[in-house]
Amino acid sequence: MTEKDNPLLEQTGIDDELLEQFFDEARRHEVADNGFTQQVISRLPDRAIRQSHWWTASCLLLGLVLFVVCKGWQPVVIGLYYMVHSLLTEVHVLPLLISMGVTTCLAVLALARRFERMLA
Repeated sequence: MTEKDNPLLEQTGIDDELLEQFFDEARRHEVADNGFTQQVISRLPDRAIRQSHWWTASCLLLGLVLFVVCKGWQPVVIGLYYMVHSLLTEVHVLPLLISMGVTTCLAVLALARRFERMLA
C-alpha cells in the first residue's frame, strides 16, 4: 500500500499544519510562575547526579564483594601465569623492541603535552 492508496496518510499534511498553528499560538503565551519552573529545574540535576553517584558506588561495592566471595582472583592469576609463561618461552626480539619503542614514544608525547599544558 502506498501513500496515495491510504487516505489517512493524505490527511497528515493538513493535520501537521493545524498542529503547527496551534503550537505557534501556544508558544506566544507565557505563564507567570514567579520563578517556580527555574527553581525546579535548578534542583533536578544535583539530585540526579547524586543518585547516579550512589548507584555507581553501590554497583562497584557489590561487584567487589562478589569478586571476593566467588574467588574471582583465581582465574585472573592463572591467566596471568600462563600469559607470562608463554611470553617467556616464545619471545621474539623484534616485535618486543618495536612495541617498547612505540610505548616509549607515546609516553614521551604524553609527557610533552602535559608539560605544554603546565606552561600555558
